[in-house]
Amino acid sequence: MGELLDAMNLAYNTTIKARARYELAQQGPGCSLPAPCEAVRLWHALASTWLLQSNKRFWVGIHSPAYPQSLLALKDPPLILFGEGRLDLLKTRGIAIVGSRNATRTGLSNAQGFGKAFAQAQWVVVSGLAEGIDGAAHAGALQALGATIAVLGCGPDEVYPPHHAGLKKQIVEQGGLVLSEYPPGTAPQAGFFPRRNRIIAGLADALLVIEAAMRSGSLITARVASELGRPVGAIPGSIHSSQSKGCHDMIKKGALLVETALELMEEAKASLPQYKLLSVLQEDDSDCHTEMTCTVDTDAEPDEELGRVLQHLGHDPVHTDTLARQLGLDTEDTLAALTELELLGLVLGESGNRWVRSNGVF
Repeated sequence: MGELLDAMNLAYNTTIKARARYELAQQGPGCSLPAPCEAVRLWHALASTWLLQSNKRFWVGIHSPAYPQSLLALKDPPLILFGEGRLDLLKTRGIAIVGSRNATRTGLSNAQGFGKAFAQAQWVVVSGLAEGIDGAAHAGALQALGATIAVLGCGPDEVYPPHHAGLKKQIVEQGGLVLSEYPPGTAPQAGFFPRRNRIIAGLADALLVIEAAMRSGSLITARVASELGRPVGAIPGSIHSSQSKGCHDMIKKGALLVETALELMEEAKASLPQYKLLSVLQEDDSDCHTEMTCTVDTDAEPDEELGRVLQHLGHDPVHTDTLARQLGLDTEDTLAALTELELLGLVLGESGNRWVRSNGVF
């Protein structure tokens, strides 16, 4: 474990300023470092124990051949990474999906649908295991039996939010990867998550933002991806929704307006690095024509009355009472029709007894 101690000393020795540690890292693996501080020795002991508990766990230092080349383009690449799952995913083509923690039902549906579409086309789905869009994107990839990378804002042995523990376990068991630049035993902290975002942007070959307010961490991720030259896309939403403002601002500034998964995959493929492009050429891309569209995929056809309710419903949330007045029906009948339409997969219920037309991603 001598190499691990050296790598952790470079990454975490608080007696050396962060910029100085990056400068030392550029000198190569033989750089001269002070003796490990007490904190580094404690983290090393915790990490050593954690690594020995499963053969799926590993660490990668910045000087390791297994270190992902794409992260080296960052201004401040992580000096060490701890992972659990498939190490080879660090060098596989991937698309990041990020967005609001307080996502709408439509946003969650989009995230799961796009995650599934990318995974079916053999792209790794990269996200942050957070509440909302992140979790839905991981779930979509897993539903397609594809691979997904979860980049954490805490140690690799921690889970945040706690109720995503099952999702984290499923990612590892199903051939995905959980990754962190923080050592085992590190609890989540608010300042860790914005830094985590640069790793998400660096690992991915393209990035998709689904629902983001104007002051959103997702926009930081998008900015880093853009600075790295990655294609960046956003899904537009309602002009009345605060969760769409960030995406609309991105599109105004040049981000790709994304309607189908194929659009972003083609953009990403056009700018893949050579080592990833070679692996793509060897794959069967017959699944890469998967599209996300706004057409409803269901065999069920609503009757005339249900069709009338659906016709009055758009993609902006409408309260049940408002819809009832527009239709000239009482609230109970309108709610019953909406519930039936929801069972058919044609509408989605939002908070506050509001309803929207389904985007039909499933």
